[in-house]
Amino acid sequence: MTDTDPHEDRPEYRRSIQGTTYRTRPAERGGGSEYVPDAADRSRRAFLAAIGAGAGALALGTGTVAADHDEIPRDSVELGDRGIPTPWLHREGNELRDPEGNRVVLRGVNVTDPARAESLLWRSPLWQNIEHATDPDRDWYSRVIRIPVQTGDVANVDPDDGSILGSPTDEVDPGEFTKAQLEAYIEGYLRPAVDFCADVGVYCIVDYHRHDDQSVEYTDPDLYEEVTMFWETVAPEFAEDSHVLYEVYNEPIGPYAGEGQNEDHDVFDPEGEETWLLWRETAQPWVDTIREHAPDNVIIVGSPRWSQWTYWAPEHEFEGENLAYAAHVYTHENLRPLAEYFGDPAEEVPVFLSEFGWTTDFNADFLVGTPEEHGQEFYDFLEEYDSIHWQAWCFDPFWQPIMFDFDDSTHEWELLGGDYQGEFFRDYLAEKRDDDIPLASGGSDSPPAPAELSVTRSSETTLELAWTAVDAASSYGLYVEGDFEAETDATETEITVDSTGELEVGVTAIDADGNESTPVTRTVSAGDGPPAIDGTQPADTTGDGLYNDFTSSGSTTTTDVTVFFEHVDDPAITEYPQYYDFTGNGRVTVTDVVELFDSL
Repeated sequence: MTDTDPHEDRPEYRRSIQGTTYRTRPAERGGGSEYVPDAADRSRRAFLAAIGAGAGALALGTGTVAADHDEIPRDSVELGDRGIPTPWLHREGNELRDPEGNRVVLRGVNVTDPARAESLLWRSPLWQNIEHATDPDRDWYSRVIRIPVQTGDVANVDPDDGSILGSPTDEVDPGEFTKAQLEAYIEGYLRPAVDFCADVGVYCIVDYHRHDDQSVEYTDPDLYEEVTMFWETVAPEFAEDSHVLYEVYNEPIGPYAGEGQNEDHDVFDPEGEETWLLWRETAQPWVDTIREHAPDNVIIVGSPRWSQWTYWAPEHEFEGENLAYAAHVYTHENLRPLAEYFGDPAEEVPVFLSEFGWTTDFNADFLVGTPEEHGQEFYDFLEEYDSIHWQAWCFDPFWQPIMFDFDDSTHEWELLGGDYQGEFFRDYLAEKRDDDIPLASGGSDSPPAPAELSVTRSSETTLELAWTAVDAASSYGLYVEGDFEAETDATETEITVDSTGELEVGVTAIDADGNESTPVTRTVSAGDGPPAIDGTQPADTTGDGLYNDFTSSGSTTTTDVTVFFEHVDDPAITEYPQYYDFTGNGRVTVTDVVELFDSL
């Protein structure tokens, strides 16, 4: 994408725009457009040096990032304690899960094309932007970075030495860039960016990024060959990187099965389903190509009409394992309600809202919105459909909708709040930073899990947990329903719950290096009492949280003690020590029967 857009003769379905020469200045900085000078001949070595011992300046203030390429080397910036584990993910139903079976939801931002970041001297190297987007000291908690690979930026790379050939452009005609240019692009720009994502502990999406030229149909033979060559080259490059996901095609546009190719059409129009089937027929070989070269990476599949027709994905899925589906929407009135167009399919298949957002002053109505209306709408939608993975567009001061302002004199980025989206998405990511993150894979460097986990007491609002100590552990991670709750250095704790019925609780051991074990888990009943025994619901007649009446007599009798003894080894009792542990040792044995008898 370019760095702003003339935006001529494009229907409402078009979305994020960024032209090369002019950009819009936020209203509080005077408004209007201003000229941005080009700077060609950026070498791939600049980015390689930035990742190693080369260029790049970082202003470590609360909201700014500097863009001078030749000040502070990458290895002088302390990354500190950030990020999450990034094990392989796999699909189960409409969710992605880690190797331990925990649900994972990837929330983060889009960044610029990695070569584009090196093409213009006033732009900051991409590693700085990724560092900023994952920096907890600046309250940024991206868990995934979407990296667009633009055909114009690939074609702007010298195949011999990897240098930038000239001023950047968004797209070129299908077949215009060569495999040699793509290989040079990967070596000099894409591979360093992907590796830096691993360094900071974040997943990344490698996205074949076309979106602009409406005359290029996804059935074009030259385009077919280009996309095939792209994935034959890119897919094997990152096939062993567990933190990498692939997005097949950013925004296919046409052809539309009916008449009026570039007019406004709705996914529910009579030809909508036929259009999806034509797209599936065309794109299935690209999915197959990726899977042939990369057997484990999650593949994200877009849809016609700028990836806005996600609705048909559950009805006519692509063939293959570990597939998810992209959704793109901004403030389009014709794509409301969000639940109907994107929420309903997310109930059946994994959905990545890989582009969305708003701005306040731009010459495209479908990008203009407010935090009160559209920010809140997106928030409510994502909270209701909380399995949806999302990547806001765009962590940049030029590619609209923007999150930052750009200071022409210092090249610093200033986070935009107020009616802009920058502070909104920073705060939302911070709010969700511990939700739905994967656990470490429990490899050979991880400590063993606690041998036993018991629930010693439970109520409608609290669970008291206890577990066996692990010698190699310096702390323990607490999880409820797969979600991280807290970390403690004790072997017992009380946690707050807001649910009755069955819950899965888990505890992991964490060593001094941050390696985390697989969890020891158990399913407990929170707040609604233990299960029935021989058809009779036990009762707590004394109010101490322990269930002493096994016969519904209203008190404890020798008959209750006898029933307790006869069933003391049943799972209905042994798995619920919080209700029957009369001795207070965290488990249920005959000793507890004796304790109940002695209380008569």
